[in-house]
Amino acid sequence: MSGSNKWSAWRPVLFGSLAILVLFGGFGTWAVMSNIAGAIVASGRIEVDRNRQVVQHDTGGTVEEILVREGDLVKAGDLLIQLDPEQAGSELTLVEGQLFELMARRGRLQAQRDEADEIKFPPALLDVAKTNEDAQELMNGQRNLFEARRNSVFQEREQLAKQASQIEDQISGIRAQETSLAAQLELIEPQLVNQQKLLDSGLAQAASVLRLQQEKASLTGEVGRLVASRAQAEGRITEIEIMGLKLGTSGREEAITQLREIRYRELSLIEQRRALLATIDRLDIRAPVSGIVYSMQVTTPRSVIRSAEPLMFLVPQDRPLVIAARVMPTNIDEVSVGQEVKLRLSSLDQRTTPELTGQVMLISADALTDEGTGLSYFRAEITLSPGEIERLEEGTILLPGMPVDAFIKTGDRSPLTYLLKPMADYFARSWRES
Repeated sequence: MSGSNKWSAWRPVLFGSLAILVLFGGFGTWAVMSNIAGAIVASGRIEVDRNRQVVQHDTGGTVEEILVREGDLVKAGDLLIQLDPEQAGSELTLVEGQLFELMARRGRLQAQRDEADEIKFPPALLDVAKTNEDAQELMNGQRNLFEARRNSVFQEREQLAKQASQIEDQISGIRAQETSLAAQLELIEPQLVNQQKLLDSGLAQAASVLRLQQEKASLTGEVGRLVASRAQAEGRITEIEIMGLKLGTSGREEAITQLREIRYRELSLIEQRRALLATIDRLDIRAPVSGIVYSMQVTTPRSVIRSAEPLMFLVPQDRPLVIAARVMPTNIDEVSVGQEVKLRLSSLDQRTTPELTGQVMLISADALTDEGTGLSYFRAEITLSPGEIERLEEGTILLPGMPVDAFIKTGDRSPLTYLLKPMADYFARSWRES
């Protein structure tokens, strides 16, 4: 009885020992001979290449109309928000009124300077006058002023010409009188000579000679007076000619002086008008890129926005998606550009969503710090391989901010290496401690 019991106890022990030997032998063989694909697990999220696009306004203003809503898809150049143009429009009207008046004056003054028959207004003013009645009225006013001045100068010159003609007639009369007196002197001279001879011979009286001498002296004096009158009249003609020249010269000098003065003012108004037009053009806030509207900060008309205040954000649709993953500093030595990555979209249904494949395209040059947790990490940017998005279920939309689990593939290692490496690292540090 005792022998039978002894024999039956060894058999289970033998089978147990063999089972343990096979188990550990098989496990050891598997741990040494097989390979497991290594991977670094990193959490990340979907981002847009070059990130989101902020919509701002450089000067701010009052919102007049909002033309988009949260989630709308817009194209580059689409109107998003329109600001109230009242203030800028009033300033533009005031500046344009002053500018157009100066431009019209400049056209008149240039015609006055060149003594032209008509005004040639600047082409820019002519274009504006086609649709702006105020500009047309300014041009008409300057035309009337130009014609009135021309008529005034013409009448003054005509009056001066009449005065010169009258003086010419006077000079002609004086010359006729000079001719008559010269003829009388020619007649008196021989009479005086004869009477003088007779007086010397005692045949004539001295009174007759004296009378002739007095008459000659009187005629000579009259001739001198006429010569002086003629010279004075000719001097008046010269003065009239100078006055006629001064009419044109003074008008040109006045025009040149005024042109010089208004030119600087006109340039200043041109710059003000250009700035106001640019301001009014910027009142229409348009989409800088195509994308989806989100995080709108302005939702009601008549809201006041400040300069450079974010109004909304656009998620660009024409830029590729990237996955921004955070790699711990302890694992960064195993990550390099070009490594294959398996991506799991944790926010989607895992039963129908396949793992996607991508590659590491960029690794930050230095560690970054999470301001919230204070933890350090390296940023790795991962792009999807061509054709991977098409593997997703139809209708699936990937949006920025979706969480992603990234498995960055490393080299293949045996299970034994995985088991022994932590212990080896521990002992390696322990033996180096002093």
